[in-house]
Amino acid sequence: MKTRAKQRANRKLKLAMLDRRDACGVYDPTPYEAVKEMIEENRRNKGRRAS
Repeated sequence: MKTRAKQRANRKLKLAMLDRRDACGVYDPTPYEAVKEMIEENRRNKGRRAS
């Protein structure tokens, strides 16, 4: 079994790897979040389409 200190260190490492911003500081969504945003945008704009 791992020690508690090792578990904490591994958790911090994982969180650092999951940083949502790229090297320039721009927000970079995961593919799941990007698709979710596109679906929401389509739902909001559904009534605005030109016929």
